[in-house]
Amino acid sequence: MSIDRTHSLSGVSPIQPREASEIQQQKRKEATSQPAVDGTQVKLSDAQSRLMQPNGQDINVERVEALKLAIRNGELTMDTGKIADALLQDTHDLLKSND
Repeated sequence: MSIDRTHSLSGVSPIQPREASEIQQQKRKEATSQPAVDGTQVKLSDAQSRLMQPNGQDINVERVEALKLAIRNGELTMDTGKIADALLQDTHDLLKSND
């Protein structure tokens, strides 16, 4: 078997210099970070406005601080069986609701 000629392989896509790619990324970043100038106004409902307030009581701050302290001190114990059971139950419920 004889090989008379070989042809160089061409790349799948043309290679761009790194600088050009970085310039394109910078342009995209600038385009997305510019604020809208068209004067669009949004009116939130009263319920939505209340949800946006930072003083919401849906987080038990004392419990969160206690958990942080237990983690820092290495005293937090986890019941992995209970976590696994809850994960399996949630997955089961999700699959059942998709049927």
